[in-house]
Amino acid sequence: MPGAGGRPRLTAAIGASPDLRGAAAAGLAGTKSGMLGGPAMPESEETSEMPAELRLLACSLCLLPMLSMSPAFAAAHKTVLPMVPIEVDPAVEAGVRAVILETAERWNSQDYASVLELWDPDEPYPTYLAEEQAQWFVGWERLRNYLDPPQPNPIVEAIHERMYDIQVKQIAPDLAIAIWEMRFHMKRFMANAIGETVRVSAVLRNTPAGWRYIHWAESPKSAPVYIEDLYEQDVDPEWEAFYEEARQRRKEVVRKKRAELRRQRQAD
Repeated sequence: MPGAGGRPRLTAAIGASPDLRGAAAAGLAGTKSGMLGGPAMPESEETSEMPAELRLLACSLCLLPMLSMSPAFAAAHKTVLPMVPIEVDPAVEAGVRAVILETAERWNSQDYASVLELWDPDEPYPTYLAEEQAQWFVGWERLRNYLDPPQPNPIVEAIHERMYDIQVKQIAPDLAIAIWEMRFHMKRFMANAIGETVRVSAVLRNTPAGWRYIHWAESPKSAPVYIEDLYEQDVDPEWEAFYEEARQRRKEVVRKKRAELRRQRQAD
């Protein structure tokens, strides 16, 4: 998520784009060989000047139809299975869960710097990956600059988080891994509020003050899957009723065409 001094996320680029369809066509021309497996294509003046986030979005829009036809994207990637129970000491689970929920409360208080108090001060190299950032934050200086920058970002007006589906796995007497879902909302100055769900994982150490973070990583969905979700959310409520009727109509059309083909073959 954006910290107090973080830059806007990809969703901000989506909302700011005046012409995504034109950008999609231009963005595909600027993709590198690793994206599609072929040789790199030359960039036009328009695509070379396009912001990197918008070019990523444009390429994703172009790739979405191809991915939807792939067996790997044949709806199986949308399957959500029941959570697997993890055997763990109830006291460990409760302690780690309490820290994660407290993290959300501290973000919601709008005093983002207070989140630093939930990190182990004796950890020499805390590591933090925010989904919108270009690289990992390693060490206290960079972590503090993110969570408690000297000049807070005036664009960010409010942030709200909710943590759920928390699971804990103890990996050593004083270490535990936690995984969970984070529901995130943010309001920026002169912009509509945005929201998303992000997968998060963290490593915590048991200290005299309780469980404290030493590692944090946010794992958003890939751009093609995220954009596919946006398309799915834009389906009208009455679609399902129409879809059931349309399936039956389509079956009847196919049946008639097959019957006509059989008659033609018999006539020949």
